[in-house]
Amino acid sequence: MVLLVLAAACTPVSPDQARTAFVRDTLASDNAIWLGRDTSLLAGKYAKMAADPFDFVRGTSALFYTDLSRPDPDRPETRFLTVPDAGSILLAGDPHPENFGAGLPGEEPSLGHEGSTPLDIELDDLDGSAFGPYLLDVRRGSLGIAMLASQLDGCDADCVSATVSSLVTAYVGEIHARSTGVPATAACSDDDGRIVIDLCMAADTEGVQGDVLSTFTVEGSDGRRLLMDDRLDAAGKGVLALTPDEDAQLDRLLAGWTARPVDFRELDRARRFGSGVASFPAVRYVVLWDHGGDSGDDDHLVSIREVIDPPNPPGRGATVPVLFDSNAARIEQVAWLLWSRPDADPRMAGLSDGASTFKVTTWSGYFQGFNHSDVVDGWASGTYSSADLQGLASRIGSTLADSHARGLTAEGEPALGAIAADLGEDGDLFVDERVEDASLDLARADADLRLFQQALDAYGPLLGAETPVKDTTR
Repeated sequence: MVLLVLAAACTPVSPDQARTAFVRDTLASDNAIWLGRDTSLLAGKYAKMAADPFDFVRGTSALFYTDLSRPDPDRPETRFLTVPDAGSILLAGDPHPENFGAGLPGEEPSLGHEGSTPLDIELDDLDGSAFGPYLLDVRRGSLGIAMLASQLDGCDADCVSATVSSLVTAYVGEIHARSTGVPATAACSDDDGRIVIDLCMAADTEGVQGDVLSTFTVEGSDGRRLLMDDRLDAAGKGVLALTPDEDAQLDRLLAGWTARPVDFRELDRARRFGSGVASFPAVRYVVLWDHGGDSGDDDHLVSIREVIDPPNPPGRGATVPVLFDSNAARIEQVAWLLWSRPDADPRMAGLSDGASTFKVTTWSGYFQGFNHSDVVDGWASGTYSSADLQGLASRIGSTLADSHARGLTAEGEPALGAIAADLGEDGDLFVDERVEDASLDLARADADLRLFQQALDAYGPLLGAETPVKDTTR
């Protein structure tokens, strides 16, 4: 018996087994915060990731960064990051395509007063912002667009590479333009291709009175109210009435929202479920509010969502000074730095509730992100072409570069000069490196998805994680 045990202990571990263990351990660490809550939400997150390759990429930014922080003799070396400050600039954190979207700068008009409005394309989710090497954002964005392109029927390896090249080329071009004094523009443009144009047109058409308000609210004799779905379970999609604990937390958050409109009047509140991927288990509140009018023309919605600490990108020095007073301050100040204008969402704010951080954002038809499923459907129907896909990639690349150009280094200096100096005259080489990285990263993501799916089958919906005593009830 002893010999059998020793023989089992000495059995070599296959590469797939070792990689599966690494994936499980990394995801377990990244998602440990959700295990003390309703674990059906974490199971729902994992199920979404397993069902869709793009959603798998969305849910694994920590895995991506942890991978890159490990020594790997097979990883191609970069000839960039020779300028020290270029290794510690303010990153978006996770600039995949669905973290970009259309928005309406400034105040929204009242219901029934929407018209043709100037819309911008911005990075609409900066929860993962941190300081690190600028090319990590470009690499992460390249993986996102490569995964999207790879899901399109007929978009072969050359098509994927051309799409990534469009993103990186636009990034390099925008950095060069900004460094030579050419002003940036965030406005939607016909030059962006049909994918971007369709998103902007949908946002302009829906406005305040679009699908969001009509889907999640209902008007009655006592005014507009949120449309609760009592049949919804916690892993479903929709809004539910708050528990007493949630009600009390929302009271505290609203009391701490000092930047809310002076005439803000709350009409209704709820907990929202079924949104996001990485943040699928996060607490999300919805507040229906108005400016105090009786007609209902000034009804609006805001989302108040929990934000957890971002993963540290590799390459960040341990002695980097802290530039933000809190995670809530980070949420606000990063947006004001990286957006084309501080009022890209005038409702945006960071809030604290003890150790928890929340983000306030406008929730309306004006604020719409790119949806990879819409791109897949449009491609399949022939609505979108490779030129439209490359237009989307170019817009992502230029928007990311414009954000980096407005940002800071960890020492509080402007980031643009460091990035431009690091790129120098080697823009073509930078593009070639990122295209090669994207090919390797895409292959790794595809392989990891297969191992992740097998691990869910083998270990269960929580990947075998032990669940502590729950600290919340629903």
